[in-house]
Amino acid sequence: MTAPILVLSNVIIDDLWLADGTHLPNTLGGAATYAAAAARLWWDEVAVVAGVGDDFDTVTAGRFRTFGLRGEGHLRRSPHTIQSRLVYRSDGSRTEVPAYGADHFARLQIIPDDIPAALRPAAASYVFRDLDAVFWESLRRVRGELGLVLWELHDDGIAGRWADVAALMPLVDLFSLNLQEARALFGDGSPSRVCDAVLEAGAAAVVLRMGADGALVATPDRRFRVVPPPSPVVDVTGGGNAFCGGFLAGWLLRPGEADFAARCAAASAAHALGQFGPADPLDREQARVWAETTGILTLTEGIHEPVR
Repeated sequence: MTAPILVLSNVIIDDLWLADGTHLPNTLGGAATYAAAAARLWWDEVAVVAGVGDDFDTVTAGRFRTFGLRGEGHLRRSPHTIQSRLVYRSDGSRTEVPAYGADHFARLQIIPDDIPAALRPAAASYVFRDLDAVFWESLRRVRGELGLVLWELHDDGIAGRWADVAALMPLVDLFSLNLQEARALFGDGSPSRVCDAVLEAGAAAVVLRMGADGALVATPDRRFRVVPPPSPVVDVTGGGNAFCGGFLAGWLLRPGEADFAARCAAASAAHALGQFGPADPLDREQARVWAETTGILTLTEGIHEPVR
């Protein structure tokens, strides 16, 4: 059997209230869900490793099985899977409140030591995490079984802590952050400065996500802008997670081919944004079209403007 891509983050069931009053209960969400569905577009063996509740199969309506995701990493730790109430406002902002409280949310968090033996060794691992020391100490212990590692930074207490982020870079291969996180780490830095710092810290590639403006991808040899393909946008939730899941799978398929990974990433994000919740990752034909229509613009200058 092909070694899996592991996705280490949360599965969340969202109770969505849109600005126009529309109610969408039991919507699949959470970084793990979007990243795993994105990786599954390109890689056949994908498993989420997350704390879940005894109600997992019911509240997800069996969609993880429908998506072809492996189930060994669903670690049952509570009667209830994490659920959140999301209320969207007309100005585009939203509130998010855990239905069972912060303590319940904390109990369902996992560390890499929790990965079941059946899923080790992995071909690659996606990590969506802040600077929690317990998590990273655990990752260090099992690093040899995680394969290629992509770290998508979680913006929680990272302001001014670039030195702490950089100290963890030797444990990962690929690093992704968005503009808000870049500002938190570097202040009024430039995209060029962000990329320089991450590459100097040891990453093989850095992805600076810029929302509707696409992304900047940098390796030691090349820098380019990723222009999203034309596609419908219904909800931007999970777009960054999907981008990262697709990038990881693409890099795993063709190691070192940053262009290919970026096309997989942009197509995965487009796949995620066309509805509320993730789209079926077995619907691969449209994803391939979006990958082919993604723009790749090599940059020789123009990346020194301030991070906005």
